[in-house]
Amino acid sequence: MLPEELVKLFKEAFGKEPICEDSSIGICISKENGYIVIRENGKLLAQFEDNEYDYGFILQYYAKKAGLFAPQDKQMEELLRSLFVNIIVLTEVEDKNGFSHSQRVAKLAEEFARYLGWDESNIQELRNHAFLHDVGKIAIEQLMLYSPTRLRTFEAHYEDHPTMGTIYLTIHESLWKYIPTVRHHHERWDGKGFPDKLKGEEIPYFARIIAVLNYYDEVTNFVSADWDSEIKTPQQALKEIKSLAGTFFDPTIVEQFVNFMRDVYNINVQ
Repeated sequence: MLPEELVKLFKEAFGKEPICEDSSIGICISKENGYIVIRENGKLLAQFEDNEYDYGFILQYYAKKAGLFAPQDKQMEELLRSLFVNIIVLTEVEDKNGFSHSQRVAKLAEEFARYLGWDESNIQELRNHAFLHDVGKIAIEQLMLYSPTRLRTFEAHYEDHPTMGTIYLTIHESLWKYIPTVRHHHERWDGKGFPDKLKGEEIPYFARIIAVLNYYDEVTNFVSADWDSEIKTPQQALKEIKSLAGTFFDPTIVEQFVNFMRDVYNINVQ
């Protein structure tokens, strides 16, 4: 039986009991012959003396092997993500209700995921990805501060923002999971997007979702240098999204999004 203090720390860090019904399956932490033992599919990975001063290190080791966040990593992720989100929101244009582009996309992502029947943890994960998708535009805003032709600077560097966002997110490994979405939310289903010209299901799933939500919000809220179009009504935007299925966007996600807008927002398109 694991020490009570270690069990308590484990629950606080990972939100679950360190139950190990079968040590031959998955990552298992247990106490054997006086040692704290970690096994993977029955194979011994490490054993530690039962010293409470080492419990933090033991949990970090377990988290790394199990693909979980250690306590410090989780706190760091929340801190850095919150910092980036606040900067992003401050640099974006607010609508008449006081919401910025990233806030609207995050809200739409949460509602869309809930409509699809996702569990709460995945809903919040997509929401967090949506909040950070344009983090690279912070760098463009910095360039524009020193440019006498702000709009021209924005247009010249617009396609760089996914790469710039990737660079920002490398500052701590707890943010690395957001990199695929940030880097690839402007890829196209037909492989003609940027920055890496990924095609079809090569594009990460969250990035494919954000691509649709991002487009919808941009064209229905303000004139975008990206899409070079006037503000559209929701019906016009959905009609255009449908027409871009299979070229710009994942056809399955487009169908789901159109159904979502019909069922949740009562917006219908032919």
